[in-house]
Amino acid sequence: MMNGGMEGFVSYWGKLDMAGLKLTDLIEVELLQKIQDEFSKYTGMAALTTDADGKPITKGSAFTDFCMSYTRESELGYKRCMQSDKNAAIMALEKGEPVVYVCHAGLADFASPIMMGDKLLGCFLGGQVRVSSETDEKALKELADELGIEYESYYRALQKTNVIDKVELEKAAKFLGIIANVLSEMAYQNYMSIDKYRNLERAARSQSHFLMDLSSDLHENMSEWISSLETAVNNGSIEKVMGVIDTMLTNGTTTYSIIGDIVDYMKFSDGNVALYESPYSISDVVQAVVELEEEDALQKKVQMSYEIEDTVPEQLLGDGGRIGQVLTKLITNGIALKDANQGDSEIRIFVSAKKDSYAHILTIRVQNCGEVLTDEELEVVREYFSRGILRLQEREELSEFSLSIVDMFVRQMQGKVSVESTKGEGTSFIIEMPQLKVIEG
Repeated sequence: MMNGGMEGFVSYWGKLDMAGLKLTDLIEVELLQKIQDEFSKYTGMAALTTDADGKPITKGSAFTDFCMSYTRESELGYKRCMQSDKNAAIMALEKGEPVVYVCHAGLADFASPIMMGDKLLGCFLGGQVRVSSETDEKALKELADELGIEYESYYRALQKTNVIDKVELEKAAKFLGIIANVLSEMAYQNYMSIDKYRNLERAARSQSHFLMDLSSDLHENMSEWISSLETAVNNGSIEKVMGVIDTMLTNGTTTYSIIGDIVDYMKFSDGNVALYESPYSISDVVQAVVELEEEDALQKKVQMSYEIEDTVPEQLLGDGGRIGQVLTKLITNGIALKDANQGDSEIRIFVSAKKDSYAHILTIRVQNCGEVLTDEELEVVREYFSRGILRLQEREELSEFSLSIVDMFVRQMQGKVSVESTKGEGTSFIIEMPQLKVIEG
């Protein structure tokens, strides 16, 4: 992410307290070490993860004797190595992509920064190889003298380092860049979780046991990620390892989303959630939400479509962002309801409006075609929307917090939520709320 997917985070991160934040505060050293070790295993090259100052925070993976037993054993050599690592991270940051460079001791290395918005948290380094079998013996002897290393042993250690061509070196650098991007996203997601914890603690200090349970769950998730990565490494290829890393990112995003729901719930309970009404286009809102959820839907073989009737005014006055949030949660629940063994399914969104006195009653129907709730489940959900009581035990895919937030936000907009479930048609959540039509001029 260098300057890729992290760009969208920069403006937000500028608002957060980043003082004193370290990479190891966001990603456990054990996980960094595991990913780094497997990179070395598959590329046959050395690897190391450093902090923002170039200081190692992991043990070197597949380090050469030339570096570990000689260069870094020298006090001056170690200082030069740290400075070289830091300079490499800065170069990569400035270029916006992994960089290949020659270290102070003459070996070819590559580096990719681990970022948090525009803040450098650390660097993922690899290499310790030669791109030529020829040795500049004069330069090596001068270096050995400077570092206080016996030349003949230093020379023999250099000859044991691997020699690879530039093409393979660049391929390895690109692969390292992908891993650094993943680590950047993981750091971002974990920081967002920490920030949510802070909000939870301020809003509900009396619920310390709840925060402890949530923290324990996050730690358990991290342990599961490490275990999954170990299994993939021992039994799979690079593609399988990267697949596990993708899953880790997905799980992290899901965890962050759940914490976000809890924070919203608690804010609403304390009366700290306000509406921000302004002119908006419901067509634009629906289109944006569909595009956002489309990838997850396709992964579960769920097609998505929407229809906006002509009765809906082009511009309405209301909280378009809040309506988009409600719609997102209903679609997410619809995707989750889809049986993994079921064939292709579809989620349809219908939007209509009806004039009622001074306002228009906006109706949004989110229909999950094919999936049907049992009579008992339907009764439970209807009871919740009428009385605020949710007793779903077997249907875990229907998130209690998501349904709670949908109901609270719709009620805040003077609307109501209902549900229908019919065999052959599927399950529909229907939102009805009054909105004012914006008249041009």
